[in-house]
Amino acid sequence: MITRLTSIALAAIIYLGLPLTTQAQEQHLDGIVAIVDDGIVLESQINQRLQAVKQRFAGSSGQLPSDEVLREQLLDQLILEELQLQMASRGGIRITEAELTDAIQRVAASNGMTGDDFINSLAAQGEDINQLVLDIRNQMLLQQLQQIQVNQRIFISEAEVTNFLNSEEGRFWTAPDYNLRHILIPLTANSSPQTVQAAQQSVNEIQQALAQGEDFSTLAVQYSGAPNALEGGNLGWRKAAEFPPEIADQLNASGAGDITRAVRSAGGIHIFKVNEVRRAEDMTMVQQTKARHILLSPNEIRSEEETRQLAEEIYDRLAEGENFEELAETYSEDISNALRGGDLGCATPGQFVPEFEQTMNATAIGELGGPVRSQFGWHIIRVDDRRQIDMTDDLMRQQARNLLASQRFDEELDLWLRELKSDAFIEIVDDT
Repeated sequence: MITRLTSIALAAIIYLGLPLTTQAQEQHLDGIVAIVDDGIVLESQINQRLQAVKQRFAGSSGQLPSDEVLREQLLDQLILEELQLQMASRGGIRITEAELTDAIQRVAASNGMTGDDFINSLAAQGEDINQLVLDIRNQMLLQQLQQIQVNQRIFISEAEVTNFLNSEEGRFWTAPDYNLRHILIPLTANSSPQTVQAAQQSVNEIQQALAQGEDFSTLAVQYSGAPNALEGGNLGWRKAAEFPPEIADQLNASGAGDITRAVRSAGGIHIFKVNEVRRAEDMTMVQQTKARHILLSPNEIRSEEETRQLAEEIYDRLAEGENFEELAETYSEDISNALRGGDLGCATPGQFVPEFEQTMNATAIGELGGPVRSQFGWHIIRVDDRRQIDMTDDLMRQQARNLLASQRFDEELDLWLRELKSDAFIEIVDDT
């Protein structure tokens, strides 16, 4: 996760036009705390993490564990990170300067910050720019590696998907979503008859105004006692099951544009406007793309730049009329489809990584796309066909499969990290 502090400092690099380096420009002599396969963990790394933890909890009322306990936890964290970074390097996973810059710019833009803000914040906090760049690059590498390694360990059977969809949780998940606005006239069980009468009078006025075509949002600001009244009673997308049964029944009987009757609950009298309804059973038309690709990945023999140049050479040969299928069989390193001429079959949205999918979607039928870099390497793409298909049931099952996989991800990640550590050579250096 990129913190606000990190995004400020890194975005300053872009603004200043400084180079994005992969390592600190100076490496001071330092004590080795652990030997981890082909790498090491330094004393300074633990000290930096320890200082950061203490700063983060400086204003907290809770008491942190002792430095000894924290150092042990941080050492374990750094060992696991070192093992993963070594695996990422062996696997040819790279973060390009463009990918890093794009990530930083997105975070900076989401914070609404300008170049002056970046510079001022960086100067005020005295951050080490090179170290921040390195930290962010490493975190991006870890995320990509974990997605690749952990997801391939997770298998969700068709029976599990069916059982989930038939379960109470599955029925809730596939139930309609309602985009709602809400007016609440507060009441309690102990409200006096006069208060109840006044509330009912307000409800009558609201219903009369709605019947005359007045705007629901304006009436919410005027009458509602709910926390979201000043936002026009906006509740966003909600499921009927999130409300008491008497309200859920009203929503389930409503369509887009409907206004429910006034409903009394423990908190008062409610009126809802249904702006939109999304139902799982509604027909879902999806564009399917039939494509082929050639994948080239950097490795210990071929550098990132050499791989990019080779991808461009192959692209030029294809543009001049050479056979895509033959070049895919010769050069592509995606063994799952290389012998089929790089055939990826018919793909639905979300099936491929974003960089690949964006280029594929922007490529016309019969044309070439790329070369484009993803976490797997450099791709050259040819789009063979496109079609619209009804994916309602398939899409629902795929979404259920994704949800079940995400629920297992953290558990499987923990198991994978334990295995990674148990298979590694780790020596803790005793400096006593």
